[in-house]
Amino acid sequence: MEKNGLFSQRIRLRHLHTFVAVAQQGTLGRAAETLNLSQPALSKTLNELEQLTGTRLFERGRLGAQLTVPGEQFLTHAVKVLDALNTAGQALNRKEDASADVVRVGALPTAALGILPAAIGRFHQQQKSTSLQVATIATMNNTMLLGSRP
Repeated sequence: MEKNGLFSQRIRLRHLHTFVAVAQQGTLGRAAETLNLSQPALSKTLNELEQLTGTRLFERGRLGAQLTVPGEQFLTHAVKVLDALNTAGQALNRKEDASADVVRVGALPTAALGILPAAIGRFHQQQKSTSLQVATIATMNNTMLLGSRP
């Protein structure tokens, strides 16, 4: 492995995606197909990763690509990194959604079952980016609670 943190500076997401795809698919051909890459491009990326790590991650043979012991260890970390990035992306999307306009509606149970479903449908057709929160309330005195909802 390269010294002085060069490994972490030079490794790219494509290296991790390629490595995980080969580990999951078991062959370079299937992994290349999964990633929409040519097999030579996938092989080159995998070779770059093995150079960066300084170790052989797969044993390649007629039966496909089998993880070596260091490859198995690296797979655990590669999956964690990709999962963490996916989780971060989802969190950002949730924050964007949270900042969108929100309309809160309180309705008596009879209205919630009667006229509200059609009204909600029309609302969503006209206000696609606005979130609608509906609360069924037992009495009109409880409508004050709507203002304090998050």
